[in-house]
Amino acid sequence: MFLSFYITDLKNALVFQHLLSYDSPTFMSLWTKLQAMAPESPNDDSWFKVSIGRSLQVYRFKSKANKLIYWCLATHQSNPLEPAVFLEGFDNTLLQYFDKDQLTISKMVNNQDRIALLLNCMVDANEPAVTDFNHLRDMVPSREDLSKVINSTASSLSNRISQRNTSQVLNIGDPAKGPAAKEKLVPWRSAGVKYSNNELYVDVVETVHVILRKNEKTGELTSVRGVLDGVVDFRSHLSGNPVIALNLRLRGHDLGMPALHQCCLDSYQGRPDQLRFVPPDGKFQLMHYSIDLDSLQSKSKLFSNIGLVSPDYRTELGDLGDEFEVNLNIAGSQHAKVVDDLVITLSFGPLPSECKIKVLRSTHGHFENCASNNIGKWVFDKETPTGTLPVLRGCLENATREQVRALQLSVSYTNRGELPSGIKVDSVDILSGLSKNIKPFKGVKYIAKTGDFHLR
Repeated sequence: MFLSFYITDLKNALVFQHLLSYDSPTFMSLWTKLQAMAPESPNDDSWFKVSIGRSLQVYRFKSKANKLIYWCLATHQSNPLEPAVFLEGFDNTLLQYFDKDQLTISKMVNNQDRIALLLNCMVDANEPAVTDFNHLRDMVPSREDLSKVINSTASSLSNRISQRNTSQVLNIGDPAKGPAAKEKLVPWRSAGVKYSNNELYVDVVETVHVILRKNEKTGELTSVRGVLDGVVDFRSHLSGNPVIALNLRLRGHDLGMPALHQCCLDSYQGRPDQLRFVPPDGKFQLMHYSIDLDSLQSKSKLFSNIGLVSPDYRTELGDLGDEFEVNLNIAGSQHAKVVDDLVITLSFGPLPSECKIKVLRSTHGHFENCASNNIGKWVFDKETPTGTLPVLRGCLENATREQVRALQLSVSYTNRGELPSGIKVDSVDILSGLSKNIKPFKGVKYIAKTGDFHLR
C-alpha cells in the first residue's frame, strides 16, 4: 500500500510532499536513507524502484513533460508496476487539471492545496481509488469553478432570502430543480457544461523510433527496426453534449488495433480513420497508435516515413584514415519550413585518453565535446530551414582506422506542420448536440519528433 508521495525538481529539491500517515517519513529523511543504502541509485535516471528495507520500496518516475520527479514510498507490491503507473497517471492528471503542456515549480508550489486534494481523491485507504479525470474534476473543482459556485450560491441565497421563501432556500419541494437534476449523458463528461467561446483543437503527434545500419562495404543503409508511435490529443471546450465525427486520411497505413479513449468504444466499427464520440470536457488523448515501418513493402517507402532528417556518414577519410564526415539531408516541405532543436550526437567505442574528437569544418551550428572523449554533439540553431544539406567534417585524433570506423549517430529534433507518416485530419464535424447558431473554432496541429533514432 502507498505510504507517502513526494514531488521534486530534477536536482531532488523538494517541491511537494503528501504523507498518508503520521509515521510516514519526510522526503529529507527518505533521501538520507536512500543515499546511505543505495548511494548510486538516487542520481541514476534508469531506475524506478529501490528496496530500502524488508517491506519498504521507493518508486520513482521522471516526467517527460515536466522538469519534475515523482516519488512514492510503498510497502511491498505484488504488482511492482502499479505505483509506477499511478505516478505517471498522476503526472498526466496534473497536466489536465491545470490545463498546461508543462508545469512549473512555481505553479506546483502555489497550488499545493489543489494537489493534496487531488491525491486525497485518487488514494483511499492507501490504495488507488478514483483515477478518472472528469470524476476528479467534479470532486476537486478548479479555483475559478469554485469561485463561480460560491458566488452563484451566495447570489441565489440572497435573492431567495429576500423573497422570504424558506422552501426555496433549502431547495425542498421541487428536487428536480436542484443540482442533482443534472444527470450525465455519459460518465466521462461533466453535466451542464457551458462555454461562451466554443472551440476544439486536435493535435496529432508522431514519434520516430528507428535503428538504421550502414553496410561497411556498400555504404547502403538498411532498417534494423522502425516504428512510428502516434497519438491524437483532443482539447474540447464545447457546450452541451456534442457528438463529434473525426475523419483521418491514413495514406494507406495500417494502424492495427489502436488504443482508444472510452468515449469511442461504443461506436467504434474497426475503422480508426472514422471516429464518432461525445468528447470529455477539456484535454484528453483520443487515440494512441503504432505503425510498423518494417511491414512496408519497399525500402523507399520506409525511408520516406522516418521524417524530414536523413543522416549518413563516411569514415576512414584523409591521409591517415582518422577523419570522418557526417551528412544530413533535411528534406524540403511545403508544410514544415524549419526543424527545431536539431542535435546530432556522435559516439565512438571506448577510446584511450589521448584520443579526441576534433572538428575540421561545419556548415551549420556548432560542436560540443562531452565529458567522455568518445562522445560529441553537433548542435544546430533553434530553427534550421528545411531543404538544406548540412555537413560536418572532423577527425578522431590519435585513433586507429578501426576506432574511427565505430562511429554511430543519434538524431534528435522536432518539426511542426507535417507528420512522418503523412497522416492528416480530413475533417472534424459536429453531428449533433450543439446549437446551429454556434460556430465553434477548430484548430489542427501536426507535430513530429524523434525518440530512439540511431544510425550504426
